[in-house]
Amino acid sequence: MSGVQSLIDEVESSFRSGSATSRAEMLRRITDLFLAGVDQFEGQQVGVFDDVLCGLIDKIEREAVAKLSRDVAALAKAPRTLSRRLSRDDDIEIAGPILQHSVVLSESDLIEVAQDRSQLHLEAIANRSHVSERVSDVLIDRGNSTVLTTVAGNSGAHFSTRGYKSLAAKAEKDATIASALVRRSDLSPEMLRKLVAQASASVQQRLLATSDPRLRDQVQRVIQSITSEISSNADRSVAMRGLQAGSQLKGIDKGKLREELLDYAAGMRISESATALAVLSELSVDTVRQLLTRYDYELLLIVSKACGLGWAAVRALLDMAAKSRDEFAFNSAAYLDDYNKLSRDSAERVMRFLKVRKAASGAEIKKMLAG
Repeated sequence: MSGVQSLIDEVESSFRSGSATSRAEMLRRITDLFLAGVDQFEGQQVGVFDDVLCGLIDKIEREAVAKLSRDVAALAKAPRTLSRRLSRDDDIEIAGPILQHSVVLSESDLIEVAQDRSQLHLEAIANRSHVSERVSDVLIDRGNSTVLTTVAGNSGAHFSTRGYKSLAAKAEKDATIASALVRRSDLSPEMLRKLVAQASASVQQRLLATSDPRLRDQVQRVIQSITSEISSNADRSVAMRGLQAGSQLKGIDKGKLREELLDYAAGMRISESATALAVLSELSVDTVRQLLTRYDYELLLIVSKACGLGWAAVRALLDMAAKSRDEFAFNSAAYLDDYNKLSRDSAERVMRFLKVRKAASGAEIKKMLAG
């Protein structure tokens, strides 16, 4: 270590009278010396370098400190005090390499940084090869979409039960986070089902648009299972209300059912919407479901008018039908005038015909409306 002692003497002299260039050169020489012998150095020797390097970093240019951070970041024997100081630097070019790669930082060190530093600092931590549950809890609590997506896609990240639930809740509204989360091997089937079931329609669409066929099929199966279950429950629920009310459904509160229909359609709950509209119109559920999948919206307007639906419910039905067919440019407002001009008597006349004939051509419908 005699070479180190002579460098220490030079450092002290450089502090007193050296230029920024000479101090940067001093840092380079000390770093090179440390890197050359790091595998053989004992704890006390590493401590000497730690003291010297910590004394230099406040007095040299940013670029030199950033290079030092990159040089020592992944070293198993990196100076601990130096690593902690670098990890807390506001400059992510300095802090980032240490936060992402350092093995000498403790869990408490990482939590401390994650609690009060920038989103870029959190992202660097989220990229570590191992992220403990306590650290990921802080990342999930404070992180933006990029941080959450990064930690969700990191197979070396571990989540507490609370952290996993919080991350999944945020993924329900963010397709990027959801796409990373559903690829995790430790995501239970129950959590996947819950995530997909509660995700917004746009998130579900993004998941179904993934280029990974295995994942796409998995999500599709979950959605189909959920849809089938909702349909079954909805059909059974409305049918039970009808049976309890009487053989002709006379006891059903249709005003209440119209309010429920608006909620169902606005929430993209297609099966429940179809069942409610079927009860109101006295058409079969299958007929109404086919109606909601057709590109001809005129008949949907007629059925809605015959049921006495307000424009808010009709618009929600139109939007739901369009979104279910990926018609994202659809303008439901364009149908308002048509709906207002349509008389309820004319709509009910078409409905009576439909119940007898089960089907009608466009020409027949127009003739009945004109009559």
